[in-house]
Amino acid sequence: MERSLSVDPQAVVTLCVASGTLNVRGWDKSEIRVRSLDATQIDFRRIDKSKDTSKPAARIDVTVLNKSTGANPKMDCQAIADVDMEVPTGATVQVQTRDGDIAITGVAGAYAGSQNGDITIERATKLVEAGSVGGSILLKDSTGRVNLSSAGGGVEVINVRAANEEDTFEVGTVSGDIQLDRVSNPKVTAKTVNGTVTMSGPLAKSGWYGFTNVTGDIVLEMPHDASFQLNAKVSDKQDIVSEFPLKYLATAAPPPPPAPVVIKPKAETKGKTPEAKVKPKTAPGTPAPTPQPAPKAGPIIEPIRVEKHGMPGPYMLRRVTAVCGSGDATISIASFGGTVHLKKI
Repeated sequence: MERSLSVDPQAVVTLCVASGTLNVRGWDKSEIRVRSLDATQIDFRRIDKSKDTSKPAARIDVTVLNKSTGANPKMDCQAIADVDMEVPTGATVQVQTRDGDIAITGVAGAYAGSQNGDITIERATKLVEAGSVGGSILLKDSTGRVNLSSAGGGVEVINVRAANEEDTFEVGTVSGDIQLDRVSNPKVTAKTVNGTVTMSGPLAKSGWYGFTNVTGDIVLEMPHDASFQLNAKVSDKQDIVSEFPLKYLATAAPPPPPAPVVIKPKAETKGKTPEAKVKPKTAPGTPAPTPQPAPKAGPIIEPIRVEKHGMPGPYMLRRVTAVCGSGDATISIASFGGTVHLKKI
C-alpha cells in the first residue's frame, strides 16, 4: 500500500500506530509519501483548516489501517504495521508507536515517542523532543532545541549544537546512562537517578552545564585548556577527582538577619488626658459574647500542602566552589552517591 500527497514545504505531519517500526526520511520534494506492506488503507486528513483548499496542506494527519482495525477511521493509532514515510526536509514530524522502533532522518523538527522501542534521530535542524519508556535514544548531527527522556534505557548524543542562543539542551533518565559527545548548546541539563553521566568535548563560551545524579558517577572529559567555575554539592563519602588545577573558593557566609524594627510609642500631648476605655455593662446572668475574628480583606485561600519525597537514603552533602582558568563556563553538579571525575582529553 502506497499513497502520496502534495504538501507545504514546512508542513507538520503526524503519524501513529499501535505497534510497528516507523521510518521517516526527509527529501527534496514538496510532498509526502507513505508506504506499508501491512496496511490495507492509508488516509490523509487535512487539519490546518485552511479556507483555500487549492493550496498545499500545512498540517496533515496520516491514518494507517490494517486487518486488525478494518476500515474504521476511528481506530486511528490502533494499526499493527511497519511504515515508511518521506516528507519535505523543512517539515516537522510527530510520530508515535506503543511497541516498536522509530528512526527519523533529515527533517526540521522531530517529536517521537515509543513505549517499548529505541529511537534514533539524525540531522534534525530546528528541534528534537523524544521519549521512550523501555528503550534507548540516539541523537546525532543535529541542531536546535533538544529535550530527551528515557525511563529504562540510555541516551547517547553525538555532535549537537544550537541554532540560536535560546536553544537549550535537556536530557533525563531513570535507570539509564547518559553519554554526551560534542554538545555545544549554551545551556545543558542532564539528570539521572541510577546511571552514569558522561560528557566529552569543549565547553561553550559562557555556557551553563547542570548535572544531577543520585547513585552513579559523573564524568566530564574536557580539553586541557578548559576554563570553568565549578559549583558542586557532593556526598561526604565520595570524592571529586580532577586532572585540572582547581582554585578552591571559600563559601560565602549567609547574610545576617535584618535588625528588628522598634516602634516607639507616641508622646502624650500636654494638657490632654488619654480617654479611658469603658467596658459596656452586661446584665447579670448574661453569658459573655464570643469574640469574633476580624474579617480578612480579599479572598481566603486555603494553603496547598505538598508532601515532600526525599532522596533514597540519608546523604550528608558538602559544598565545593572552585575555579579553573578564568572561569568562563559554569558547571553545576549535584551528586548524592557517586564520584565526580574531571578529565583532560
